Formats: sequence, structure tokens, C-alpha cells
Amino acid sequence: EGTTMNIPLPGNTGDAGMRRVMDEIIAPKLQHFKPDVILVSAGYDAHWRDPLAGLQFQSRTYHFLSSALKQLADQLCGGKIVFLLEGGYDLEGLSDGVVESFRSLIQDPSGDTFDASVLLEEPDKKILEAISLAKGIHGL
Repeated sequence: EGTTMNIPLPGNTGDAGMRRVMDEIIAPKLQHFKPDVILVSAGYDAHWRDPLAGLQFQSRTYHFLSSALKQLADQLCGGKIVFLLEGGYDLEGLSDGVVESFRSLIQDPSGDTFDASVLLEEPDKKILEAISLAKGIHGL
């Protein structure tokens, strides 16, 4: 019980919002739980290019997430982490996200040069509400 987290995010959430989710929800929950291994359902449909999710993750967002999860795995469970490839419906976004995830795992810097200024503004208030709700659900 309490070993799976699903954190619904409002439309247009991007890199900044996901970094807050990692810092305020995912990392503290993993540190509290102290897993034996971290399993990552690595979906790439939150990429800004993906036609379905309505989110704005950049390829560098996946680099950040993978790097942060790897650091947590190193701290908490001897580096044991497994990435399972899930969805992603734009082949370029999917392939870029996967490459960035692997780059982070070999401690290679992100190669993402995308100009994020073309993305829509992130809905900060709605992101904070989603984080607050998730914290309540997950006891944080």
C-alpha cells in the first residue's frame, strides 16, 4: 500500500511544474518509503510534441526526471532502478525523451536545445493546487 503514485497535472504543465512535483512530492515520498528498487513507468506522452496529453514537457524535462530518480536510487536502494518504456505518440518527442533519459543515466549532459519561449505559460496556480491535492492524498 502506498507504493504507487499517480499525480494528475493540469494541461500545459511543463518543465517548471514537473520540477516542483519532483521536489515536493516524488522525492520526499521515496525518501520516506525507502524502496528496495525503484520502478519507473517511463511514458513520454507528456512531451510538448505529443498530440494527446496536453502537457509541455521538454526533452530536458525527461533528462532531469531520470537524473533525479537515479540519484534517489543511489541514495535509497543501492542504485537499483528499472525503467519500463510506456507511451508516447509523437515519434520525434518519444525518441528525444528516451535519448535524454539514457543520457542522464550515463551522466551525460542534456543535449536539448529547444527554445521553450514558444510554449504556453504554465498554469502555476493550478499546478500548486494539484501538488497540494497530491500531497494530501499521499500523506505529505
